[in-house]
Amino acid sequence: MSNRSIRPPASLRLLGIAALATFALGATASATNAVVGRTSPSNIRARVVELVNEARSHPRRCGRERFAAAPPLEVSRRLNDAAAEHARDMLKRKYFEHRGSDGSEPRDRVARAGYKSRLTGENIALGPESAEEVVAGWLDSPGHCANIMEPRFQDIGVGLATGPKRGQIYWVQNFGSPR
Repeated sequence: MSNRSIRPPASLRLLGIAALATFALGATASATNAVVGRTSPSNIRARVVELVNEARSHPRRCGRERFAAAPPLEVSRRLNDAAAEHARDMLKRKYFEHRGSDGSEPRDRVARAGYKSRLTGENIALGPESAEEVVAGWLDSPGHCANIMEPRFQDIGVGLATGPKRGQIYWVQNFGSPR
């Protein structure tokens, strides 16, 4: 599986993180959303999983690729750990990419967390302020959407790390199929 990320162009990052999140994903957080800073991290992670499983429950087109409805994903503590570790690393070292600061790839981090996977995928995002906003952005992107809808994935892990400035929110979603 491929790795997918949502990152706005550098020129937009200079305009301000609040405007950036709205532009990058075409949505704004409302009071009813699972908003970072107003909702516990565990509830935000659970909401991401709920939204992903809702998306998987219906046939969907991801760009030019059609997907049938897929079974719901189960939360994996090990995938959560791998996702959280990568989100914290990106925040701490101020970078945004699938390759870790230590040169690791998603499959390496998933294995390091103790998850024995035969298939791994990862989505990342920077800036969205709610679970609803980040999942909507991933579903609007063909590659991210394909990871979400991939029927061979059985497990999911979600991590996020927040910095001191508004919109400095790193999201990581790991997918896996156990061996």
